[in-house]
Amino acid sequence: MLTIRRKYGIVLSVIFIVLIFISNIILNKFFYRNFKEYITNDMEKNYEVSFSSLNDYLAINNIYKNEMTVSDLNNSVINFILNRVYCQGALYDLDGNLLLKGTVNESELDLNVYGISEETLKIVKDNKAIIDIERRSNGIIGKVSYLIYGKDKQAIGVMMLANNYEKEYIRNQNINELVNYIFAGLFLIILISIYFLSSKIVNPLILLKNKVSEVGKGSYPSKIDITSNDEVGVLVDSFNSMSEKLKKKDEQEKNIFRNITHELKSPITSISGYAQILSEDNFQDEEFKAIAIKRIVFEANRMNELVGTLLEISKQISDLEDYSFENVNLKFILNDIIQTNLISVKEKSLEIINQTNDISIKGNKQYLYILVNNLVENAIKYSNDNSKIIIELKNINEHTIFSVLSEGKVIPIEKKERIFEPFVKVDDSRKNKKNSHGLGLYICKNIAESHNATIEVDVDGNRSKFTVKFTHFNTLETS
Repeated sequence: MLTIRRKYGIVLSVIFIVLIFISNIILNKFFYRNFKEYITNDMEKNYEVSFSSLNDYLAINNIYKNEMTVSDLNNSVINFILNRVYCQGALYDLDGNLLLKGTVNESELDLNVYGISEETLKIVKDNKAIIDIERRSNGIIGKVSYLIYGKDKQAIGVMMLANNYEKEYIRNQNINELVNYIFAGLFLIILISIYFLSSKIVNPLILLKNKVSEVGKGSYPSKIDITSNDEVGVLVDSFNSMSEKLKKKDEQEKNIFRNITHELKSPITSISGYAQILSEDNFQDEEFKAIAIKRIVFEANRMNELVGTLLEISKQISDLEDYSFENVNLKFILNDIIQTNLISVKEKSLEIINQTNDISIKGNKQYLYILVNNLVENAIKYSNDNSKIIIELKNINEHTIFSVLSEGKVIPIEKKERIFEPFVKVDDSRKNKKNSHGLGLYICKNIAESHNATIEVDVDGNRSKFTVKFTHFNTLETS
């Protein structure tokens, strides 16, 4: 399997090869074009110098240009010109036949190299000076050819000047190669730097892949300690958060399973015990039989209630993920719940202080009713007789706050931190076990979180205040 690092290395290698190939072509064309311009400029200069040198020679030797003939063009003339332009040269008649040739060094002029072509001769006859640049086995040859005019302004011959630019060409090629090497080195340094810098991106991804594999195997790895503000940092933070949530959820599910086992064990043991006694052949105690049957029915109903509650929790989680929300008036729900519980309130001589504003929020009406009802019923159930229950619903800054304050059963500190976990009960006495499974506040927490809200409890002695905080954009206050 090709890893991201290897793929990245292959891509960078291909980019490096392509860049070198393209830069080589571009630089070669650039240097060759500049070299041709150099030869062209030099031959143009030679043309101008040779033309003025011919005029100088004619003036020195008292020869009038308008009276000059082919016979006036001799070795002295061509050598005079060549010594000034410092290059090779030859003089041809209009048919291309060699008349004179000259050189500025000891070597003989090779007409196979420096000769004039028929195509060039044809162009020159049209009264045009022409510059030729030719690549030969022994070098780069630059040539300029032009007509010489004499008597009656008639063309009497063709002057051809030539020079070998092999040394300049080699120097140009050396510079070209040096620049190519420099560019290749720069590209290599840049790509290597990119490769190593990419490790800062690739390494966290590799680490993340390994951690995800661990999660896939059912284990929860330690937090990835990478801090960055880019997309990789966001991805790592999301994974850390997801892993932590999965870990907590897994632990919660394990705790739920253990608690369910514990909750079911007691009634099953009780039912089994009574059933064994009743099944004895010589059992004749009718009074105990009635008590046993009553107890079996009670424990069976308790188990049925527990299973029903667990199914309701599962249904809530599914419903709250799938159902669309609507505007729900919390004040209407509160007033309805208070009216429903008036008998219990009067039996305990409680005073309900209702400090609620007319506020609506977006949510699931059925489950918001369960949330509010559980908190209000708990407050009534666990309040001391002749005490007050204060219910508030108001907007504060960017949140809508719903709270229930009551005085009654003291919540131990160790229970306060875990009170919203499943099967956690404030009172573990046998009497309370008959009336509660410790799932009410867990249900409230699930409903609150599904509405992007938080739920918490503050304890001050025997005073307990449960507060649900909804985000303000989910609320709508009506006048």
